[in-house]
Amino acid sequence: MRVLTITELMRLSRIELCDLLARITTVLRNFPVGSVEQNNAITNLRNITRILMQRDLSLG
Repeated sequence: MRVLTITELMRLSRIELCDLLARITTVLRNFPVGSVEQNNAITNLRNITRILMQRDLSLG
């Protein structure tokens, strides 16, 4: 799994981000602990969560 850029993630809709978050969460368990794939997945999850939170804050 590669790390998705912030620009790539910003182009996605909220529904697409939530779907991607769920899919990455599902495959995360298949990666060995400490592997590059696991670290990349965790980075993607953090970035997706950050973008979703920013969008929520900008609406308020």
